[in-house]
Amino acid sequence: MTSKYLILILTFVINISTMAQNKTENEIIKKIELDSFSNRMALEMGLKIIDLAKSRNQNIAVEICRLNHSIFIYIDDNLPVDKHNWLRRKANVAKQFEESSLCVKNDLKEGNMTLEKTFGLDEKDFLAKGGSIPIFIKNVGMIATITVSGLHDEEDHKIIIEALQGKYF
Repeated sequence: MTSKYLILILTFVINISTMAQNKTENEIIKKIELDSFSNRMALEMGLKIIDLAKSRNQNIAVEICRLNHSIFIYIDDNLPVDKHNWLRRKANVAKQFEESSLCVKNDLKEGNMTLEKTFGLDEKDFLAKGGSIPIFIKNVGMIATITVSGLHDEEDHKIIIEALQGKYF
């Protein structure tokens, strides 16, 4: 009788642990929260993302903007000339909603909403596709956005996370 209860308890603990692990793995990062932020940090972040993309033979564009001006921009030679516009439109979504553009894309899809019809936002200026994450300073608020374009939109989001994870969050 005791061994049955022990097996039942162990099974329960393993299932709870697996559920928590899967939730963390599938969770989409809504924002990056830091203690401080500087233009030097933006340079380091941008270069880390570019280095990761190059190691994978991926062509990307990266832009890091404070809320009113660009502080880092790189567009690979093999990308279309309008890629800066994709960066701007994705970043506008992250700024508007103060969460990652991938979260906004998923929220719109789940709620059967659109940027234009639901929020009155023109698609010329806003693009709800993954690849832009707002940067917040703890106890201050949003200070910048970091945006990637050139891959599938979920991969644009993911490369930011993979490149910066460990050092910045």
